[in-house]
Amino acid sequence: MRSNTRIITSCTAALILVLLALPVSALNVTYQVDDDGTRYHAVATVNATDKYEFMQSGALGEQVPLKVTNITLFQNGVNTTFTEERGGIRFPSGNYSITYDGQISGNTFQSQLPEPGSLSILLPDRYKVDNPLLTSIQPSGSHVNRSMNQTIVTWDKARYFDIRFYDANQENLLGIFTQFWLIIAVMLLLPFLFSRGQG
Repeated sequence: MRSNTRIITSCTAALILVLLALPVSALNVTYQVDDDGTRYHAVATVNATDKYEFMQSGALGEQVPLKVTNITLFQNGVNTTFTEERGGIRFPSGNYSITYDGQISGNTFQSQLPEPGSLSILLPDRYKVDNPLLTSIQPSGSHVNRSMNQTIVTWDKARYFDIRFYDANQENLLGIFTQFWLIIAVMLLLPFLFSRGQG
């Protein structure tokens, strides 16, 4: 009986060691938004994979290829070749860093990832995500911090993101718009209040 227990224990220990030795797929992507808010530079690190996809959500939530430029692939700091295919790149399985650039339209930025990963979006100091009337951050569970004159939005594990940011001009326009409608509301209420006072 002891012999069987030793065999089972040894097999379990060996299986655990094998599982620990196997590479685990991991994804970490950082997006640096340019000062004018119309472009970004991304750096992705991937482990134990042979492809990377550039995707975004379509009108019905479907995956649509994301147009990116200046794609580079590095393995151990060395520029490596890859094959481009629709919506992504393919390469020999391994651990890599991938850099690429993309466009942002109307202060709205979104993308889908090949698998859940750690995401960071670095916004220049002039852009904010604090006012819920002017911004949107999806999915929930993001962390927003200010550091070194920039706003950093992060997710620990996300498969996609959709973020809308704003600047001081948009914030001022919201203030003017709010004041305008408050004045209209007061003007509409005054006749009603006067009629009640006379009655």
